Amino acid sequence: MPKITTDYPYRRGGRIAELDCLRGLAILGVLMIHSCFKDRYAQETMAAQTIMARLFDWSVLAFFFSSGYLHDRSEPLAVTVKKKWMSLLLPFFLYNAFYMVFFVVAKPMGWVQNVSLEINFHLLANGLVLTPAFQLYFLVYLFLISIFVGVVDKLPKPYVGHAYWLLLLVVLSFYLIRGYPESSYGQYYSRIPLYLVAFLSGVISRPVFEKRLKIKQAWIWAVALVVVLIMLVYMQLPKLSLAVPPLLVGLARTVPKLMNARWLLLMGSMSGSIYLWHTPILLPACTKLLAHFEIPSLINLFASIGLTLVVCILGRRGLDLFYAKVLKTRPPRYITL
Repeated sequence: MPKITTDYPYRRGGRIAELDCLRGLAILGVLMIHSCFKDRYAQETMAAQTIMARLFDWSVLAFFFSSGYLHDRSEPLAVTVKKKWMSLLLPFFLYNAFYMVFFVVAKPMGWVQNVSLEINFHLLANGLVLTPAFQLYFLVYLFLISIFVGVVDKLPKPYVGHAYWLLLLVVLSFYLIRGYPESSYGQYYSRIPLYLVAFLSGVISRPVFEKRLKIKQAWIWAVALVVVLIMLVYMQLPKLSLAVPPLLVGLARTVPKLMNARWLLLMGSMSGSIYLWHTPILLPACTKLLAHFEIPSLINLFASIGLTLVVCILGRRGLDLFYAKVLKTRPPRYITL
């Protein structure tokens, strides 16, 4: 095991460990947010889920932050468009079609109830068809934001940095006037500026973390993070969610145990696949399965999330193995994200 330092991002197999830590925690939060099954859980369980959803309000922002952190400003715009089309828009259309077909077949057979399958020409994020795969809005928004920032990158060099800060100022002014949303996630168009801020904060944060920031005391990051999370839960201030991803990255860079937490790194490295696969089939099915065995409601909430994660990770491992052994290549990004 190579020695860990905090001066540069710790890399394992070409991946940045602190980002995998961030994404591992974030995907756990996404599953918790998507576990709002009011018709299946007891009132006390839903109260616990609500509190946990507040705690993980930053989860979706973390994925925009990490994408911004990895954004290559020197990449030609045409290359960016092609790559993002293959890795974001193509899986958006493929998985929308898959889930649509599944539910069209499953609904008449009585396998699923209360699922809306309607044409909707006002929701671009749902691909003209309002499918049950509501989480896929993330792919379209990330594509649009990545391309937009790629266009900004083509400004003359002295102006690019100023353009980033100007965009941040404009968006924050927008929310000061309009008011911050009740939550920091969702497919609503009003969230797009918020996602842009998270992406830009990732772009700006990387050189700060790698070259300028010298805070190596883990307790400073931990105290700041705990204070923000307490305010998120008890004071219900979702606007603080933007601070959580950089604080978690800073903490991970100073705590070797986080950088070597295998399950956390594994979830982070497979977070794209988990995001695509966990709903609208797997997570609801796990809750029903556990309820069938009369697992208590509160235990069901956490156990169904754990079971979903295990199934997704094993599925991704099996897919990787199949492609490596049989096809002698890696699974395409439009399948695994």
